[in-house]
Amino acid sequence: MPYISNNDCDNQCANIPSQNWATDLAIPPPPPPLPRSAKPKSLIPRPPTLPPNAFRSISNSAFLQVTTAANASNKQDYTESPFRPCHLFFYGSLMDPEVLQAVLGLPKIPAVKRASITGFSMKMWGVYPALVRDGNGKVSGTLWGVTSKAQFLRLAEYETSVYTWCECDVELNDGGTLHNCRTFCWAGNPDSKDLEDGSFDLERYQKYFKSSVTGHRPSAE
Repeated sequence: MPYISNNDCDNQCANIPSQNWATDLAIPPPPPPLPRSAKPKSLIPRPPTLPPNAFRSISNSAFLQVTTAANASNKQDYTESPFRPCHLFFYGSLMDPEVLQAVLGLPKIPAVKRASITGFSMKMWGVYPALVRDGNGKVSGTLWGVTSKAQFLRLAEYETSVYTWCECDVELNDGGTLHNCRTFCWAGNPDSKDLEDGSFDLERYQKYFKSSVTGHRPSAE
């Protein structure tokens, strides 16, 4: 093995080109960003699409009409004749015992009976049902006994002045007929353009409107 002196080593090293290891070191570039399709999807699914006609549009004018009617100048005076306990036939929102309880401020839910009346048919005033005279008609509903004048007046106030009371005979679903009962029927012209053919949907009322009545109502003593 030949001997290499220190001078020779210095000369050979001088002929090696100098390198800057800090700058010449090859650093790989950062990886490219993930494609959009590779990003994780949200863990919260989108809500399902509502079925068509899930909420039928309801005109606010029907509710405003009731408020206006309550203050109408032709409001009937129910104090003209002495009150006597009677059975009342209900065919609208008052068919629900909890609504009846809230309107009258009763201490417990009243027990109503399923029943029907003949000689009347139902029409709709906005979202509200109305009875009109019809010799061939029949309407289903419930029956409940009113025991005080205060209760009757409170129910008349709830119905508003667009309704008036009339007498009727009621057929109970479990058998028997009660005479000289009362119900609230349309006070105006039965051929009024304000009335339309239709029927009252109690389940729909209970779902969308019942809470507005059962929340806060003054009691009848």
